[in-house]
Amino acid sequence: MRPATMDAMLDLSEAPPVSDHDDEPPRRRRAGALHAKSARRALLLTALGGLLIAGTVTALPFRNNATLNNVVPADPLGASTNPTFANAKTGDCLNWPDNAMETATIVDCKDDHRFEVAEAVDMRAFPGAEFGPDADPPSPARIQQITFEQCEPAVERYLGPKYDPNSRFSISMLWAGDKAWKHAGERRLLCGLQLQGPNNQQLVFKGKVADVDQSKVWPAGTCLGIDPTTNQPNDAPVDCSAPHAMEVTGSVNLAEKFPGGLPVDADQDAFIKEVCNSLTDAYLAPVKLRDTTLTLIYNTVSLPSWTAGSRQISCNIGATLGNGGWATLINTAKGPLLVNGQPPVPPPPIPEERLNLPLPPAGSGPPG
Repeated sequence: MRPATMDAMLDLSEAPPVSDHDDEPPRRRRAGALHAKSARRALLLTALGGLLIAGTVTALPFRNNATLNNVVPADPLGASTNPTFANAKTGDCLNWPDNAMETATIVDCKDDHRFEVAEAVDMRAFPGAEFGPDADPPSPARIQQITFEQCEPAVERYLGPKYDPNSRFSISMLWAGDKAWKHAGERRLLCGLQLQGPNNQQLVFKGKVADVDQSKVWPAGTCLGIDPTTNQPNDAPVDCSAPHAMEVTGSVNLAEKFPGGLPVDADQDAFIKEVCNSLTDAYLAPVKLRDTTLTLIYNTVSLPSWTAGSRQISCNIGATLGNGGWATLINTAKGPLLVNGQPPVPPPPIPEERLNLPLPPAGSGPPG
C-alpha cells in the first residue's frame, strides 16, 4: 500500500472561535470547513481487489479531505471467478479477511462485515457509447464523477430518513477496475457504506447502518488523522505517534439529557460543553488542557442527524490555524506532545488575584 494525492494518482491498471473567561482553556465549536456534508464525509471509491482480472485496489476521496491508496491484490487472476461482485444486490453485506478483498463473500448483516450495498449500478444502461462493449475504461476523474452522481443519491434513497449527512460511515463504491472492464466486459459497480479505519482499511461492523447509531464518535484516546495536502482532519483513526489533527477525550450522549425531540442549539451547546470539559479534564489529568495549548472542539447534532437516530457527540482536542487549516500533532496530548513539530509552550500562570476577582453584576457595562 502506498498513499498518494489525487494529483499523483496513476492509471488504475498501472499501478471562528468561541472562548470563555481568560482563566479557562479555550473551548470552541467546530465550524466553517468542518460542517457535516461540505467537508467531513469521505466518499471512497474502492476497487474490489480480488475481483480484478489484473488491476489495483483504489480509494478515492469524495471531498478534499482524504488520501488515495493503491493496493495490488495478492492473486488478481485466480480471483476472477468470485461471484460476489456480480451477485451482490441492495441490502447485501460483504465481508473479507484483512487485506484479502479477493475472498469477499456475501454474509448476514447481523454478523461482521465491511461493506453494505445500497445499490448495484449497471453502466451498460447508461445512454451513449461511453460504456459500450468496445469502449475504453473511464478515467479516474470520470469514475469519481460517476461515483458522485450515482452513489451519494443511491445511499440517500437507500437509507431514507435514516440518512445521516454526518455519519461515521463513509459512502463508498466498489468497482472491478480497468482489466475486468477490458477483458471481462464488467460494467457493474456497487454503491454502499463502509466504516473507515486506519491506513484506509475497512473496519468490520455488525448490523445494518439504518439500525445503528451512526454518531461520529470514537473511544477516548483515539487520534484522528490529518490530510497533509489540506491540513484538514480526515476522520481516519491513526496511532497517536503518527501525524494527526485531533485526539478524542470522550463522547456525550444527548439522549441522557434530552430524551424527547431535538433540543435547540444553545441547550445542546451548554450540555455538551459541560460534559466535554469534565471528560477532557479527567482524560488529561494530571496534564492541564491549558498547558497543552490545544482547544476543546465539539459539534452539535443537526436535525437530519437527530432524525436518523444519532445522539452522540465526540469531545476532541486539537489546534486550528489562522488560515483555516489544522495544526499537525504528534503523540498524545498527555505527553510528549508536538504541535507542528514543536513542544507546546504553556502560557504563563494566571495570577491568583485574577482568579478571585468577583464577576461584574449582570447587565453592567463600561461607563458611557
